[in-house]
Amino acid sequence: MKRVILSTLLTTALMASGLSSIEKIENKEINTLFELAKGGDVDSQTLLGEIYLDGIGVEVDLDKAFFWLSKASNNESAQAQYLLGFMYENGIRVDKNLERAAKLYTKASIGGDLMAKYHLAFMYKDGKGVKRDKAKAIALLKEIKSIKDSDS
Repeated sequence: MKRVILSTLLTTALMASGLSSIEKIENKEINTLFELAKGGDVDSQTLLGEIYLDGIGVEVDLDKAFFWLSKASNNESAQAQYLLGFMYENGIRVDKNLERAAKLYTKASIGGDLMAKYHLAFMYKDGKGVKRDKAKAIALLKEIKSIKDSDS
């Protein structure tokens, strides 16, 4: 429910500002997210981290992105674990660390994040950050397909 409220808050703020709103989110919306995130709300921490990582309505700030995504990851946000894994896999703000990326993708995958499953599958396929294991790669891709098929 909180995620719906947060998404609604952000969407409303963006729509109220017009089409160029993706370039600038009002300070009050960021402040609201910040207060919720500071209070320990994992969805707000994740969203704030993603906003700073992608520069959604704010300047990209990789330090803030890493800070909030780390907090959310420690609070078991699968989406934050995926995004941190992506940062480690690609050396965004941190030294590239494929082993750390694989661990984060694994946690996020267990938490249900499909993008983490996808990235992890290719890490197993290519033996990057993990021991090469085509069977695990195929199993992860089959899991994704099964979930996608059941959503249809």
